[in-house]
Amino acid sequence: MAEKRENIGIVTLPEYSHTDPEFVVSGLCELGNSFFDQIGVPHRHDFYTIYWIKKGKLLHTIDAVTHEVKKNTLFFVAPGQVHNLQATEKIDGYMIAFRDAFMCLKDQTQVSGINSGLFFNNQFSSVIHINDEQEKDIDAIVRLMMKELTLREPEYEMALHGLLRYFLVLASRIKGENVAISPEQHAVHNSSIFLKFKNLIEEKYQELKTVSDYAGLLHIKPVLLNEISKQLSGITAGEHIRNRVILEAQRYLYNTDLTAKEIAYKLGFDDPHYFSRFFKKYTNQSPSEFKEASRTSVGPSA
Repeated sequence: MAEKRENIGIVTLPEYSHTDPEFVVSGLCELGNSFFDQIGVPHRHDFYTIYWIKKGKLLHTIDAVTHEVKKNTLFFVAPGQVHNLQATEKIDGYMIAFRDAFMCLKDQTQVSGINSGLFFNNQFSSVIHINDEQEKDIDAIVRLMMKELTLREPEYEMALHGLLRYFLVLASRIKGENVAISPEQHAVHNSSIFLKFKNLIEEKYQELKTVSDYAGLLHIKPVLLNEISKQLSGITAGEHIRNRVILEAQRYLYNTDLTAKEIAYKLGFDDPHYFSRFFKKYTNQSPSEFKEASRTSVGPSA
């Protein structure tokens, strides 16, 4: 009998790093066993990852959604997401990886929203296909990054920062998202509150489940937190909290052999039956129905 999977492994950036512990750019083949040992194994990263699959075919599962991928596809995976690469033929390409401190992607008062469009969105990820002309620009940026990392000349970190910023801007344009800041988003105070709220969810979603809980930590009224959330994201604070809990439940259902009861306790529910009702109310599937359906489904082709 196969061993029961109860946890989702975490890969740290130093496992991939040969030179700089904060920033990695490498061909996939050059990553060696540190990359290929993870093929077929659901895991999380504690860093931001961009994959560029140049050749080959694979299935890439990100948080229970499986994408069928062909050549020239970009993937953007945020820290904490559960993903699994399954190659169906020999693949080649690049990986760009960096810690949050390198770019401060969560600081949306500094960066104009391109980041929320690539790493933080309703789908919790981005999968982008690039054409031959766009490939030339992406290739030029990646080669310059690798050159800076190899030569490490004065202020190379500043150069890498600029190249990464340009890469993200270019990817945002390709994705076709509007990266302009709306007038409301210029309200730095509200943006700061919303950012703190989202970070608090990441820290406390297992123990805190209500808007009032988070509003109290932010020292504002629940109605104001809902207004700010609606203004900056289009959905209420309560929906953000529920979505995060449901996402984690889906991750465990898809990637482990834990029962719904075990997952309920992991996510801070005292009553497993209430958890099952909660999950079905917001997904229209019971936990067991989701597990069965997700393992036989494939997302849209890239």
